[in-house]
Amino acid sequence: MLVLLLASNFSFAQTCSDCRYVSPIFDSVTVTTVKFGEGERANGNMQELYMDIYEPYGDTATNRPVAIFAFGGAFVTGGRDDWYVVLVCNFLARAGYVVASIDYRIYDDAGELATEVASGLLTGVPYHMRIFFRPMQDMRAAVQYLKADYAELGNNYNIDTSRILLGGASSGAITALMVAYCDKESELAELGAGNISPINALGGFNSTTGMFPNYNWNTLGVFQVSGAILNPDWIEPGDIPVISAHGDDDDIVPYKAGAFAGLTLGFFNMYGSYLVDSAARAKGLCSYIYTMEGKNHPSEDFGIEYIKSVVYRLMLRMDAVINGRSFCCPLDVTVTADDTVRYNPTLGAFDVTATVANDNGNAQIKWCGTPCLTSGVSSSISVQPDTALYYLVCIAQEGACQDATLNMMKADSTLVSAGSVIKTQAGEFTMFPHPTANAFFLNLEKDIAGIKELEIYDLTGRLVLTQSIESNTKSARIDVKNLDAGNYIVKLSAQNKNFQPQKLFIAR
Repeated sequence: MLVLLLASNFSFAQTCSDCRYVSPIFDSVTVTTVKFGEGERANGNMQELYMDIYEPYGDTATNRPVAIFAFGGAFVTGGRDDWYVVLVCNFLARAGYVVASIDYRIYDDAGELATEVASGLLTGVPYHMRIFFRPMQDMRAAVQYLKADYAELGNNYNIDTSRILLGGASSGAITALMVAYCDKESELAELGAGNISPINALGGFNSTTGMFPNYNWNTLGVFQVSGAILNPDWIEPGDIPVISAHGDDDDIVPYKAGAFAGLTLGFFNMYGSYLVDSAARAKGLCSYIYTMEGKNHPSEDFGIEYIKSVVYRLMLRMDAVINGRSFCCPLDVTVTADDTVRYNPTLGAFDVTATVANDNGNAQIKWCGTPCLTSGVSSSISVQPDTALYYLVCIAQEGACQDATLNMMKADSTLVSAGSVIKTQAGEFTMFPHPTANAFFLNLEKDIAGIKELEIYDLTGRLVLTQSIESNTKSARIDVKNLDAGNYIVKLSAQNKNFQPQKLFIAR
């Protein structure tokens, strides 16, 4: 079992225990890798399927909800250990979820694609259904494994199988939506004018690649980033709720409708998160969409802080779902700050007040800082962040109804609106994934002129790695595979400017 150290201390944040599932109340996570299935690849070879199971380190809770997360990559690339997958899974696990980052079969070998093309299996619409169906089988198998572990294998992860959420990014998000809403053979068959034979060749519509085929793959909800579905009419009354985020300038997976710039070769139109949300609402489903204004398909260029803000927004709605509440109701909470008290880097505070509308007079307020250094239940709270950028969550609950806001606080203003673009301060840098095993990306949100010099020191003060970073470069890959596992200090300088040193943990 690999322990990933995400902070300098390992204790459970008792101060914010009421903020579970909306704030990172744990300092670190553990990761266990298990096999959950096996499936035949396009080239005829068998692929063993694994999941990395993230758990909050030191957690004593039982009956914990599960978030399944599938990587993106246009069904031709990617893996469960991609940097952003590790990032998202860590966020969720530190908030108290058990998180499963899963494998699914992709066309990662040009020979596989050539094999199916040459055999005629990828000729025409019906056969392209195989591209989407293999990952569906694999995600179904992941759900079955978790349910079997609970029922037969001793519930090794202390989970509640009635509270499993499907999630993913890009092609992983497409897969989650397909598993959730393409639940009839006739729906998939309609893409091929009734021809279901390509799916029958893979075991039939109701097949999976799992080791426990007697379990269903029913789940409680979907959370997805930059995904799409092949037909929004597959979303029907009574289906599970959906929580989405999507850039309205996405040229890979359409925000509304259009071609998918992946492996579909133009045979299908895809219907993105905007139309998924519209269809869900029209059918009476609870649905939320966060539109990432002006954003293209997710990439490392987004910056780690922006990605965190998106994940936190999704988590606020996921919290409602796993606790049996609706985030689609008249309840409305807004947050205002007292401009007479301003935060500054040395001394200051935000005096923040929540106002609830459309309630029946019994709404309960809950505040949670992210990171969780602050919590409270009164209508107002005074917050003293210890960083230049701080997130404050406000949740209002009344009966089965829940509304929430995510508010960003910065050193140069009192309160940043939820839709604002987040920028790190000049002089700061981020590293991801962190912790890392072999390499990490160093990211600067602002251009810093001149050649930058990166140095890594061990805890004895010995310089163990030096790397020059080209002028006007905002991101660089740093290879640390030759360094031993453990703690290090990363220093960065540019011309006459020194950046704030940061801790690095290498875990293997």
